[in-house]
Amino acid sequence: MPGVPSNKACERCKKRHLKCDETRPQCQRCVTAGVECPGYVQTRKFIDQGATVRRRYAPYQESHAKPSISAASIGQVDEHPPSVVQNEGQLSVSQDRPGEAPSDSGNVGTTFSFQLEPSRTDFGTDIPMAEVTSSAIQPGIAAGATPSGTQIIPGSQYGPDINRIAGSSTRSPLQNAEVSGNAIMGLTPTLEKSYNIPPPDRHYYGRQFTSESPSQRSEKEEFQDIFSELMTGTEHEIAFLTRHFAEVLGPWLDLSDAGKFFSVYVPIRALNCQSLKYAIAASAAKQLGRVKGSKSCTGRGTFTSPATTETYPNAEQVDWFLKAANYYYLSVSDLTTSTSDGYSVVSTSAVLDSPIDLVGRWLNTQSVQNLDDGALLRKTEETLATVTILTLYKLLDAKGEEWHMYLTGIRQVFNSLLQMKQKNSTFFSHGIRACFWNFSRQDYLGSYYIRSPTHFDPTNLPLWRAAGISIDELEKFHIIASGSIDLSQEDQTSNGLCWLVSKVVNFLAKSKQSQIAQWTGSPPETSSGPQDTPTSSSQQTSYPDTNVWLDLCFEFQTWFEGVPETIRPCVRIEHPRDVSKPPDGSQIPFPEVFHSLPTCAAAMQHYHFGRIALLLNRPQDVISGPSTAFDRLQGYREVTKEVEYRSREVCGIALGRPHSEVRIYMIPLLFAVGQCLESANERQIIVDLLRGVEADLGWATEYAVEKLHSSWNR
Repeated sequence: MPGVPSNKACERCKKRHLKCDETRPQCQRCVTAGVECPGYVQTRKFIDQGATVRRRYAPYQESHAKPSISAASIGQVDEHPPSVVQNEGQLSVSQDRPGEAPSDSGNVGTTFSFQLEPSRTDFGTDIPMAEVTSSAIQPGIAAGATPSGTQIIPGSQYGPDINRIAGSSTRSPLQNAEVSGNAIMGLTPTLEKSYNIPPPDRHYYGRQFTSESPSQRSEKEEFQDIFSELMTGTEHEIAFLTRHFAEVLGPWLDLSDAGKFFSVYVPIRALNCQSLKYAIAASAAKQLGRVKGSKSCTGRGTFTSPATTETYPNAEQVDWFLKAANYYYLSVSDLTTSTSDGYSVVSTSAVLDSPIDLVGRWLNTQSVQNLDDGALLRKTEETLATVTILTLYKLLDAKGEEWHMYLTGIRQVFNSLLQMKQKNSTFFSHGIRACFWNFSRQDYLGSYYIRSPTHFDPTNLPLWRAAGISIDELEKFHIIASGSIDLSQEDQTSNGLCWLVSKVVNFLAKSKQSQIAQWTGSPPETSSGPQDTPTSSSQQTSYPDTNVWLDLCFEFQTWFEGVPETIRPCVRIEHPRDVSKPPDGSQIPFPEVFHSLPTCAAAMQHYHFGRIALLLNRPQDVISGPSTAFDRLQGYREVTKEVEYRSREVCGIALGRPHSEVRIYMIPLLFAVGQCLESANERQIIVDLLRGVEADLGWATEYAVEKLHSSWNR
């Protein structure tokens, strides 16, 4: 039962491995031995609204003074332990001296209060108000904290088992205090004082590690751990994470969307959509954990005071991963409820289902309808946006080989949406298009890692046309006039390239299948999966040949000739020099290229990537191929020259440190280019670029570095 202490032996008996009679306040064995009983340690566990607080309290106060920090840090600190007054529905901790009445003058220590809404219909619980007064608050607790009024606590839908699902953090004992009460989670403090805290020496994903034993940790660290979890679900924390998503993660998902669906519309939709709100909080919290709580100030100034919603108390010491896991399961739980039929009881095991599977099952029940209904269209966009953000949450620290697995089911989802498309519209709505192109980009990059066919079939032309690009009957891409669709020319150019690169990746997958078939003597696979849509038989059963390869090369050349003027870089240095090093030997082997539009920077990188993939995977042509050894050698030299040129272009754009939405999608590209480089200096630059993405943005890249080192050492 939460809040009930578990009986344990006293500390002396535990160390001596003796059976303790657990007599209070001192056990009989210690009294008989003539030594002072060190007392008992009891663990109380409070679980509320999906977050966890673990604290240990000594049940009996000792007569000696408790450890305290230097008075220079916070002024004067009382050495006497706090006394606790507990009433029904109210919790109060005060610092008093023996024989004196409790002081409420405010000069003894810092006072802060917690306020909650009296009731909330979303979760069906009435939560009492709690007020806490303590002089043991340490410096740094309120860094960036702001006064708050009424706060909302997210409801837990999992019970105590959420700790085992989402993970739990270790809490150190807070000595000489005993606290009991309800609804301690989700409280927002109102602090009368704020302090500055120096950055800790050692961190690991936002958590501070010290060489001290738990009993030696300062009260500052103990309270910071608790304070971090008290913030879970509060108005300030949700606002902080939502703003962080809109400024940092939203642009990642708006790479080829000038309408900024995820940066602008999604945070507004989240005001009335619980699953979307918690998905935003989960992805933002996880990204903060990956970068150890640091935030970039690019574009918003450096020296002026930040807004309240830009700051978070002790952000570098917060257990962001625990918060992210809690928000993730809250989002999936609400998504499960909102996509159920409303009559059946949702199983707790459904929380562990893939969000893509959840929305796929829901769309199957809506297949007889169409998206002309405004309410259904809005819910569909919000549900798809939630799934897209939750998928980003998974891919943030997943290995490249796992991307393809996390996208299983997207083909079925968008085939269902194609059947439900609005009758009076040729294209998907803005929100559905934005989600489609995110999945499409992740699809071919994940498939490239494992040389597997993409989930989206490039030959399913109605689907790609509904997503907003123009493909004629000859399967050739064209840019539509700006007035015909609300996609800009840059967005159409980038999305058309996604379709072309998807065709290249499927070409590589078929080449791999044909090689395996030749080695084993078995026929190649004729389908990439049971969900394939009907396509031409020649596309399905034929081996990749030179004609298919040449068609793809011509399509890439046609795409490049039709790009808008904005695709050109505005800054280019052919031979940049590292000014931080001596002039001799400081020249960088790659150019430095910068595009003002992130869409164009990403498009050019992926264009060169597609051309490299084609160059290195040209099928052998027995009839028209080179007939002499010299001809073959000359052909190899030409391929080597072009691969080197395009590799330099990919690295040049990466060295220009483009926008974050470009950098997160260039990891597979740098991995491919790194396998083509021979110089140790060039290889080190690739490694630095990859690790720079993880350090700056939190997107995992170490697996790519390890695979490159393994490839280079063969």
